[in-house]
Amino acid sequence: MAEPDARGPGRDGRDEFDDIVSRLDLDLPFPAEADEPDPAPAEEPAEPEPFELDDEPDPVDEQFYRRVDPGPGRPLHRGRAVAWGGLVGSPLLLMFASLAGQWLSSPVLLGAALTFVASAIYLIAQLPEHGPSQRDWPDDGAAL
Repeated sequence: MAEPDARGPGRDGRDEFDDIVSRLDLDLPFPAEADEPDPAPAEEPAEPEPFELDDEPDPVDEQFYRRVDPGPGRPLHRGRAVAWGGLVGSPLLLMFASLAGQWLSSPVLLGAALTFVASAIYLIAQLPEHGPSQRDWPDDGAAL
């Protein structure tokens, strides 16, 4: 004889699901039916008291604005100029070659990629360090 399945009906002929549902105590309010009248409306909110507008505009509050004059520009020396040339020139070389329909050899592509990466690393390494001695530390801001 086959044994009863554990998921099937229990000894009293009911599923486990029916047992779980029968033990639930759900006291859910259901919306009113369409044929029932609406309940009494709640109190209407009181109208706010009218107020007069001032003819004078409020003074502009600029207490958080601080004008900071730009510092002196860093002189562009030969190393940084070459690095900027490599950073901008490598992608431009690839773009113009593709627009002209010229196929570049693998060593030229590799050289352009390495020049771009080396130029970017050099320029990042040349950024000024800001430490606790600076008045706006730890905010580096947009140091160009």
